[in-house]
Amino acid sequence: MNKYAIVKDGVVINVIEYEEQPSTPPPGFEAGHVAIQTDKVSTGWHYANGTFTDPNPPVVVEMPAPMSLTNMILANPTELAKLKQALGIL
Repeated sequence: MNKYAIVKDGVVINVIEYEEQPSTPPPGFEAGHVAIQTDKVSTGWHYANGTFTDPNPPVVVEMPAPMSLTNMILANPTELAKLKQALGIL
């Protein structure tokens, strides 16, 4: 089975599976719909000039590298004092 995006006016309105590319609109769809083979699109994606585009791409958030436990304790005087007290170092 192959996946096909059903596109109308440049927007994916459905994704269906067929053995081969349909040459006429699938049942329930009117003329003006186009079936384009694809594997990685969803309803609502845009199609123009042979390319699908996600209108809501994932947001990549840069995260700082986590600090080691030692560095976290040393960076916080209160935590360092608690550790010294727990170890009996005063």
